[in-house]
Amino acid sequence: MKKILFALLAGLILSGCGNKKTNEKALLDDVIKVHDKVMAAEEHLMENKMKLDTLLKQGNLPGRDTATMLRVSLVIADSTMDTWMNNFKSDYKGKTDNETAEYMSSQKKQIMAIDSLLN
Repeated sequence: MKKILFALLAGLILSGCGNKKTNEKALLDDVIKVHDKVMAAEEHLMENKMKLDTLLKQGNLPGRDTATMLRVSLVIADSTMDTWMNNFKSDYKGKTDNETAEYMSSQKKQIMAIDSLLN
């Protein structure tokens, strides 16, 4: 009887560990999915920034103030993305399940905010 109880307990513990890894992977996948979307948009961001730079170098540009504000917005979005990428840590070894979930949730919010800067 003790052997059966021990086997059931071991099975529950092992299945719990599997769920933890699955949840951590799902959280990380959500963050990476938004990151990949932002990275694809960043190419267009740089193209648009270069076009605005060219337009702003011209003398009398109607809408110069608008073009300048757009350029500043693009620079902020690019800088924010660079900062996020430099600070993001995908290694969560040694952290509790709650710490990992909180960290990944906060990272998802941050990358989604960056995504909204680009749209």
